[in-house]
Amino acid sequence: MQTQLIEREAVRAKFSVSIPATEVDKTYETITRKLAREVKVPGFRPGKAPIGVIKARIGKETLAQEVRDELLDIYYPQAVSELELTPIHVHFHAHEPVENQDYSFEVEVDLYPEFDLPKLEDIVIDTEKQAVSEEQINETVESLRRDYATLVPVERPVEPGDYLIIESLGETAGSTMPIDLEKVDESFAAQFLGKSSGDEIALTLDGPERKAEAQSETEAASENTEADNETENEANSPEDKGVVLNVVIRDIKEKDKLEVDDDFAKTLGFDSWEETTGQIRKSLQAQLDQETFEAQREEFIDKLTAESEFEVPKSLISHRKRHLLENLSQDLKKRGLTLKAYIEQLDENGERETFDSELDKTALTGAKRDLVLEKLLDQRGTIISNEEFNDALNHLAQHENKTVNRLRKDLGQDWLNNYRFMLTRDKAVRETLQELLGEDSATQDAAKEEVAAESADEASEESKAVEE
Repeated sequence: MQTQLIEREAVRAKFSVSIPATEVDKTYETITRKLAREVKVPGFRPGKAPIGVIKARIGKETLAQEVRDELLDIYYPQAVSELELTPIHVHFHAHEPVENQDYSFEVEVDLYPEFDLPKLEDIVIDTEKQAVSEEQINETVESLRRDYATLVPVERPVEPGDYLIIESLGETAGSTMPIDLEKVDESFAAQFLGKSSGDEIALTLDGPERKAEAQSETEAASENTEADNETENEANSPEDKGVVLNVVIRDIKEKDKLEVDDDFAKTLGFDSWEETTGQIRKSLQAQLDQETFEAQREEFIDKLTAESEFEVPKSLISHRKRHLLENLSQDLKKRGLTLKAYIEQLDENGERETFDSELDKTALTGAKRDLVLEKLLDQRGTIISNEEFNDALNHLAQHENKTVNRLRKDLGQDWLNNYRFMLTRDKAVRETLQELLGEDSATQDAAKEEVAAESADEASEESKAVEE
């Protein structure tokens, strides 16, 4: 075998491989004997038919294709090793070989980029930790008082903070829904103020956010409002003038809230109100710390990616674009739309160029990010133990309401392998960030389940790529 490097760029190479006729003939003989054991020839036992009969049975073209594939399988890896290349995508220019003749083929490959990460210690994380404020504690206390309040029927007009039962009229007549005026938008709640039981209201749902609030109150309301949302999506109206829902107030209740004292603390399972506020502060701080760390993690990845200079192979960008479009297609399908219709709408609105530009930018950033994080993982040599992996699977199984064995069976080995890789990569990022921040891993134990769920989503995407 002889190899010749024709072209070599940062992330692309082209080379040729030449194979002498003697090796071509040996491969023909090997493939023919292999097929002789597999192909049934009437009147002959498997493997006993004459070579000429086997060749006639298989067909000249099919045999040549089998030999070509075998030659590529044998000599391509040898050529890559000899030329010291690290391919991530390959395209062959290879015709069918002919017996008693030398054979050659050309190969174009995309290569892993060769680059060094910036000095990790020079990366400055600007996102700072936050302390729980008294306002946040007071909001949590008021939320608890609201949740544990006793609902008392009243014979008066609606006042701020009341709890209502309303019933829809018109085509959807009969569907009742609860409305907690403390949990909805002020302008939405204002439509009820001063109204009495039995009053009819043309309730305006001005836009997606307020419709979502109404949806959260009841499953019935959710179904009706979702239909309104789909109608608006299909219309593609630039101005959302709102949806009107005709309702009647059936019941008005006020909330008799508990006083903030030791009795309330005992209701919540604590001995004193001081202990209650201490636990509230602790829980809120743990949540803030987790949110801060995740923000710091994203900042670290963004800066590490931005400060790493190298060319990204086009095949990785194309693959990422396909993934993004597949995800978009699935999201649109849930809304009763197709990707084709969505693209056509972009064309009609003159937004296709902007969409394509953003898609290219997102795909490039994503592909570069993956290469950088893989480099970080390789540089650190991070590993994840079987115990850590099983812990993550347990968290994931609980989230999916399955046993670990059922989860393993449902997901398959390829998915699990990618899940383990994503967990390991994420561990490398977290450990590096903790070192930069001067923190130990124990401070992030509370985030373990969230990390497992996030990594599972990423692993799922990688698994889809493997299946493709």
